[in-house]
Amino acid sequence: MAESRKMKGGFVKKDRISELPRNLQEIILCFLPIRDAVRTSILSTKWRHSWTMIPRLSFNYSMFDYEDSDERWFSFVEPHGRQMNALKFVSAINKVLLRHNGPILKFSMETPSECDPLITHDYINQWIPLFARKGIKQLVLCDTELREVGLHQFASLDLTHLRLLSVWFPYTPVNGRFTCLKNLELIDATYDFGPSIFHCPVLEKLTLIGCQGIFHTNFLAPNLKCLLQICREITSDFSSIGLENLTEFSFMLTFVPEKQTETSNVVKFLSNLPKIEKFSAGLCFIKYLAAGGSPNRLPKPLSYLKTLSICNMDFTDSYEISCLLCLIRSAPNLCKLHILADCYLYGKKDLKNCWIDDSEISSFDNLEIVTFSDFQGRIAELELVKFLLAHSPSLKTMSIHRSEGMKKDVALAMTDDMLEFPRSSSRAKIRRLIRRVSITDFDDELWADYYL
Repeated sequence: MAESRKMKGGFVKKDRISELPRNLQEIILCFLPIRDAVRTSILSTKWRHSWTMIPRLSFNYSMFDYEDSDERWFSFVEPHGRQMNALKFVSAINKVLLRHNGPILKFSMETPSECDPLITHDYINQWIPLFARKGIKQLVLCDTELREVGLHQFASLDLTHLRLLSVWFPYTPVNGRFTCLKNLELIDATYDFGPSIFHCPVLEKLTLIGCQGIFHTNFLAPNLKCLLQICREITSDFSSIGLENLTEFSFMLTFVPEKQTETSNVVKFLSNLPKIEKFSAGLCFIKYLAAGGSPNRLPKPLSYLKTLSICNMDFTDSYEISCLLCLIRSAPNLCKLHILADCYLYGKKDLKNCWIDDSEISSFDNLEIVTFSDFQGRIAELELVKFLLAHSPSLKTMSIHRSEGMKKDVALAMTDDMLEFPRSSSRAKIRRLIRRVSITDFDDELWADYYL
C-alpha cells in the first residue's frame, strides 16, 4: 500500500509538459502572449530557451504591464510622451528579436495609439532584412502609418500573407511584383494608385475593406479565387470586370446607393462571374443589385453557384424580392441559401401580389439547406418559404430564426401556416433557430470596427 502511494505521488509530480517534444512546446508557446512566453524561461533549464524558437511573434498591448514598479509603461504627454512610448515599444520588440534563434514565419505588430507611429515606421525598415533572413511568410501590421518617406521593401520578402490595417499602402514594389503573395488583406488603407498595377501571379485571396482609391483592378492576379470587399459607396470605377475566374465573392455596401440606373445591375454585375461558387451580398449591396430591375433569370445561368447569402434583405421592397428570385432561379445547382432579413423595417407595410408568377415554373433540384434569420412573418417571407418548400425536392432542413420583435401568438399562427405548406421533399424539416445565423464571410475582427 505504501509503495502504491509512493508511485501515485511520483506520477502526480511528473512534469509532463516539459517532456513534450520541442515542436509541441513551441506550438503551446505560440498561443501565449509574447510576454508570458518569454517568462517561461524561468520555469526550468528545459524551458530557458524554448521561447526563442517559436515561429510566430505577436506584439501588442498584451506584452506590457501597464503598471510596473509604480511606473506606467505608457505616458500620455504630447508629443514627447508619445515618442518615449514608441521607443519603449520598439525597444521591447528589439530585445525579443535579438534573442530569437529560430525562423520567424509570422510577425504581427499592433502599434498602441499612445505611440508615435513615425518611430515605429523607421524600425520596420530595420527589421525587414532580419525578416528576410528568418524566412518570414506572414506579416501583419496594424495602426501603423506607413508613408512614402522611408519606403518599405515588402516585395523583397517571400511573403505569402500580408495584412495592413489602418495604413497607407506602400509604393509600387520593385518591378511591381509580389511573386509569392497568396493572401492580401488591406483594411482602411488609402493610396491614390491611379493606373498603378501590382503583379501578383499567385494571389488567391484579396480583402479590401474601406480602401479608398484601391480596387481589384489595381492587382494583376490571374489566379485570384476569392474577393472580400466592403465599401462605403459605389463609385464609377466599380465593376466586376476581370473577375472571370473568381469562385468566392462577398461584397458589403455600407450606404444606400444614390445613383439610379436604367440598366439591370444584377445582370451587369453577375454576368462577369461565370465560375462563382459562393456569393454573398451584405448590407445595402442587394439594393444596388436590384436597381434597374431584374429579369426572371440571368441571360447566362450561374451553373457553379452552390452557396448564396443575402444580408439585410428588405421584404417590403419589390425590386429586392425580384432580384432575389432572379438569383435563385439562375442557380440550378444551388445547395445552400442563407437569408438575413432587415430588422429595421418596423412600420413598413406588407406587399401584396408581388411575389411569384404562377406561369414561371421553377425547380431547385439540389437545394438542401435554407436558413432564415430575423424572420418577421411578413407576407413576402411566408410566400418565399412556401415557394421553396414546393420546388425543392432535395431539401433537408429549413431553419428559421424569429425576430425578437415577433409576438408569441403571431409566431404560433405563422408556424401553423408553414406546417400546412405543401412540400416536394419528404425529408424536409422546419427547424426553429434560437440565434441568428452569421452568414458573412468577413472576420469580425477585420470589419466590425470599420462598419461601426
